Amino acid sequence: MPDKLSKWIEENLLNFNYKRKSLDRYKKVLSSLNLKYPEEIILIGGTNGKGSLSELVTELARQSNLSVGTFTSPHLLNFNERIKIDGEEISDEIFLKFLKKIKNLKDSDDLNFYQIISLAALYYFNKLNLNLWVLEIGMGGRLDPMNSLEPDISVITKVALDHQEFLGDTIEDIAAEKAEIARSEKPLIVGSKKVPNAILDKASKINSILISQRNNKKSNFLKNLLKHFSQSKAISEEVLFCLYQISKRSKFKFSNELILKVSENTKLHGRLSLIGNTLIDSAHNEDSIKNLIDYIHLNFKNKKLNLFFSCSEQKDPHKLLKPFEGLIDKIFLGGNIHDRLMPLDKVLLKTSDLNFSFIKMDSIQEIYNSVKISKPNEINLIIGSFYFSGEFFKFLLNDKGLPLSISSLNELY
Repeated sequence: MPDKLSKWIEENLLNFNYKRKSLDRYKKVLSSLNLKYPEEIILIGGTNGKGSLSELVTELARQSNLSVGTFTSPHLLNFNERIKIDGEEISDEIFLKFLKKIKNLKDSDDLNFYQIISLAALYYFNKLNLNLWVLEIGMGGRLDPMNSLEPDISVITKVALDHQEFLGDTIEDIAAEKAEIARSEKPLIVGSKKVPNAILDKASKINSILISQRNNKKSNFLKNLLKHFSQSKAISEEVLFCLYQISKRSKFKFSNELILKVSENTKLHGRLSLIGNTLIDSAHNEDSIKNLIDYIHLNFKNKKLNLFFSCSEQKDPHKLLKPFEGLIDKIFLGGNIHDRLMPLDKVLLKTSDLNFSFIKMDSIQEIYNSVKISKPNEINLIIGSFYFSGEFFKFLLNDKGLPLSISSLNELY
């Protein structure tokens, strides 16, 4: 973000707390905007895969000549990535304009940081008379700002353990939070093969149209699509199932040919992004680590792995790294990279009983230098957090003399 935008956010928004709040006041402010809603709203939640699915659905719409607004989180390079029109991130000038509009509204002081950002996105989308809004749930579902809207299609890609400090300690607790995005008489698409009871109960109670792998007969096309990607696991089965079901239940009726084209050609940056011999993945919970390891087994069976790791303060590095025992001997720990990442010494303290040799690296420069001198038959893994992936991407773009934008990342592959 340019200095003008970042300075305004720092002075006007960063003092707003990040704690989850009731949506009552938010809905009041939202109502005051008198938004005109698009032809269709798709609300996408889930523990893993929701960002990938949001990007894929956006691309389906874009290639069908539909106008689409996409709201996602977190971001890799710039905060602007969270708000996109037809796949292009919002400009700094427009972003600042709409942030100021929301900040000046009555009752906005009672909102949290994410609620203000989301209102700016919705107000901007409203001004453009778009065909479709693709809205990603940041965490949970019940108290997410986007759950204040009335989606035409609700999606839960997968439920796994993550953010337990906010959502609960069990799969059922977390599923109950996520199930709150369901709507009466509207499709609720669930990617998981095993649907948690909390979702089944919610769908039954409000009479949602539940679509899951358990209760939906797969078409030949979907079977072939899942089989095609099972060879590499580049896109998860849950995401592909949801993408297909969205395409068939959307009023825009995306074709099978387009689904295949978009699935094969869309770059999901920070998610299994292979650049040269470096694999950048933002896996940050136990389920996503398991999927990453499955991907490695399928695609890099005889390669030596160099693991570079850094995770957010709220994560448990022990649980994230333990699955790599037996696969690698040493782990390069990144420090002084981002203020939201766990300090080196704390990571070491929490992982002291794991069977690895740990090597401290005190900057992204040091990590990047190690990656550059690695041998062609080695695979460098950059994992643990979107913050870590983002900082590595930034350094890579700077080194190549490319602008810090998502579109620039396409030039790296």
